[in-house]
Amino acid sequence: MADVIARVETFALNLPYRSKVQFRSSQGSSGAYALLRLTTRDGAEGIAEVTGIANIPESDPKILENQIDRFFRPLLEGADPLDHNRQLVAIDKIRGAPIAKALIDVALWDLKGKLLGQPVWRLLGGGPVKTIPVTAVLFGDTAAAMLGEAERAVQRGIRSLKVKLWRHCIDDIILIRDIRKAVGDDVFIYADANYAYTETEARSLLPKLADYNVSMIEDPCRITAERLALLSRALPIAILGEIPIDSLAAAYNYIKLDAIGAVSVHLRRTGLTESLKIVALSEAACLPALIGTDLESGIGALSRVHLRAAIPSLDPLPSEIQFFEHLADDVLAESLSIVDGAIEVPDRPGFGGSIDQGKLKQYRV
Repeated sequence: MADVIARVETFALNLPYRSKVQFRSSQGSSGAYALLRLTTRDGAEGIAEVTGIANIPESDPKILENQIDRFFRPLLEGADPLDHNRQLVAIDKIRGAPIAKALIDVALWDLKGKLLGQPVWRLLGGGPVKTIPVTAVLFGDTAAAMLGEAERAVQRGIRSLKVKLWRHCIDDIILIRDIRKAVGDDVFIYADANYAYTETEARSLLPKLADYNVSMIEDPCRITAERLALLSRALPIAILGEIPIDSLAAAYNYIKLDAIGAVSVHLRRTGLTESLKIVALSEAACLPALIGTDLESGIGALSRVHLRAAIPSLDPLPSEIQFFEHLADDVLAESLSIVDGAIEVPDRPGFGGSIDQGKLKQYRV
């Protein structure tokens, strides 16, 4: 008799950071995570993780735990773990809960790889194992702290930096100027405004970034796709779409309107299956795509590494798979590290990760 999914478990975790991390409107000394584990009758496990983001209620681990237990566990228990598309059709009949659905999709990919004895990058058609260049996202709470982060990242061999711009004034331009001067002209730099700018500020300030060879500006302001298209035409720097790209349909709309010049793919929003479609859509539109950070732990980093390793069109841009280094501890049993600016792709079945049961008990909320 074919193996079936026997248990669907969700764990709310709180993982400590090495030091406080500065976000746009808050600081944090630890991160909230939801961990999903699908276990088959024969003992195979598929795992996935999503980060709880303070201003996104549906990402709250306890809410996800409740959604999965009430609505999705009855659909998954007893199901064929290799009949992936059928399971996605079944869970999609539940309205809403996009983050829970994305979490389930990623865990199914891990489970499928383990059942078939193949790494997910191979199931996706990827070639030989290689290392993945990473982007260091600068989270400092002062200009001096961010400059120090940039210098340390480049000293470690990282050749791509993403600079958070929250001040929406000339100080942001000065910060970029100083970072460019410190790291040299051959480091790839792009900026992320996280909607901090008004449209007027974006039009008046952001063109100045072109003087310092800034390649992209992510989510400059919270405006409609139509107005973003007008702003995109006015800026000398490509707009990287991240926050609004929460589905294949959204990606199609922003690309169709020429509102963005590049796409940031996030597994927290679109899982692995829909992310593949968004990458293919970007290819068809001749737009670059990259793997964006979701403040992931080691388990989340592994799934992103496999997606990046499998798709050749993602090769030109480094990936934002570095946040796990901010964690002082993790529930991932295997070690994960960045060496010479790149992360190694595991050649183990699934995503190549498993849960440290002692750490799971220690950090479970």
